[in-house]
Amino acid sequence: MFITVDGSNAPEKHRDALVSLAVRRAAPFSDADFGVAWQADGRASAWYWSRSRIADLLAERRISAPRIQFAPEALYAGEPRSDGTELLTMHEGVEGRVWRNGAVVGSRWWPAEPAPKDWHTFLRSHGLSANDPPAATPTVDILPRRPWGGRPGRMERGVRLSTVDAYRPAAALGLAAVILLVASFQTGSIVRSHVEAWQSARAAEDLDEPLKRILNARETADRNVAELERLLDLRQGPSVLTVMAEVGRLLPRRDIQLRHWNQPTPDQLELTLSAADADPQQIVETWEASTVFDNVTTDVVGRSGEIIVRARIAADVESGE
Repeated sequence: MFITVDGSNAPEKHRDALVSLAVRRAAPFSDADFGVAWQADGRASAWYWSRSRIADLLAERRISAPRIQFAPEALYAGEPRSDGTELLTMHEGVEGRVWRNGAVVGSRWWPAEPAPKDWHTFLRSHGLSANDPPAATPTVDILPRRPWGGRPGRMERGVRLSTVDAYRPAAALGLAAVILLVASFQTGSIVRSHVEAWQSARAAEDLDEPLKRILNARETADRNVAELERLLDLRQGPSVLTVMAEVGRLLPRRDIQLRHWNQPTPDQLELTLSAADADPQQIVETWEASTVFDNVTTDVVGRSGEIIVRARIAADVESGE
């Protein structure tokens, strides 16, 4: 799963905590872990996953790695780009990316190359016009040792699964040495490390209230976009733009004014027109001749010169989008 975080206004030392908080709020599970691609200005692209889900997948493959941290393959596959879209062949499946101003602002994984409809939905969710999915670009068999989006001077956040077996003996010796070293630490050093960890967690929880409101607003907007896409997929018949264009064509007279537009259901339209000498019968005949409308009726409102036009929107008209 993927999320973008704008940490440009946060101090350098608090940016990791900011991403951690954003991931915890966005993840639908309580044990989220993540990897981050940073930009110089503090923007972050984060891929996150469930640690328990990873443990289950490893157990299915009879792999034991209880002390290993993992990093997303996306941080090592491909090369940075300024703008555009791409489709990368991963170790398993493919990943689609949207680049903007040198940062990944959209990422989605499919088990195989996506159908055009799925690719179009992905592009539109990031404000791009629909086009056919590009050919998937294969990644190298051996991934680089460092991620393409890491911050200079910082260690990598995880270890790739493909290197675990090769380094297992050395890791066991290193772990034994670390255990002996920790056992020899003074009590004060141990207490100080716990205090620092507690302070780091508090720093993530004590972020400014405006920043939390921004994260809440972003989550709400993302949910609304997803709901709109779902509703648009269910909607049948011509688009609103097609209906509006047809209404404009059927009302060519300049002295006819559109006072009110109402669409109580996707297949019903109700307009209030203002015209001094408009002929309701002529309006009905003209609209009935259209391929977009049928079941047209009119009501004259007193002597005000207003006419209410009601019509059904045909469902078999192709959208002009």
